[in-house]
Amino acid sequence: MNSELISIHGKTATITEALETRHSIREYLPQPIPETTLKTIFEKALRTPSWKNSQPWKVHIVSGEKKDLLARNLTKAARESTPQPETNWPESYPSDAKKRMFDLGMKIYGVAGIDRKDKEARDQFMLRNFAFFGAPTAVFITSKFDLNFFVGIDLGCFVQSVLLLAREEGLGTCPQAALGAFPDVVRASLELPKEEKVIMGLSIGYPKPDSDLNRFHTPRESAEDLLRFY
Repeated sequence: MNSELISIHGKTATITEALETRHSIREYLPQPIPETTLKTIFEKALRTPSWKNSQPWKVHIVSGEKKDLLARNLTKAARESTPQPETNWPESYPSDAKKRMFDLGMKIYGVAGIDRKDKEARDQFMLRNFAFFGAPTAVFITSKFDLNFFVGIDLGCFVQSVLLLAREEGLGTCPQAALGAFPDVVRASLELPKEEKVIMGLSIGYPKPDSDLNRFHTPRESAEDLLRFY
């Protein structure tokens, strides 16, 4: 799909439109999201299917001063310490996936005007994850479940529901594994029990117009390469 034809603003009329036009947003307006809109999105997302109806998710929606303080604390942790996620981040990928990941990074840095060799600029760009890219609301997904493949599938399904429902409401999102990098910071800020693992998070808000980063629509492999009909 031609990125020049993609509109990420305004509500969508169908699931197909939400799916085809949604992509990660990395620049947001400061405009707050009405609480009624947030409730609509997340209450609908609770209909997401899960293994034997286990519903392994807890959802923490943070806005206002609480969000700003958490952004400062996470950014400080990212500057001063090593990530300590409670989930195992992947360490190896098939060669074709590595190429897609490298190409994506090169394109994003290019759109952001960052030279690939400029480590300081890349680090500063990475730190924007922990300030939620300026979004008015941050969301953290946690679970008390023992983490396994099927719990991961359930959580992924839930996050996808949120992404599409947010797009339906005219909002942009960016799902972020990085927001699970410093679970103790999140746990302390949100007063979570120790057994509640911080899995990941996402930024959500109104996309900033006229943003080159927001117009960047990531490519996909062709259906011919990935689909088989029998």
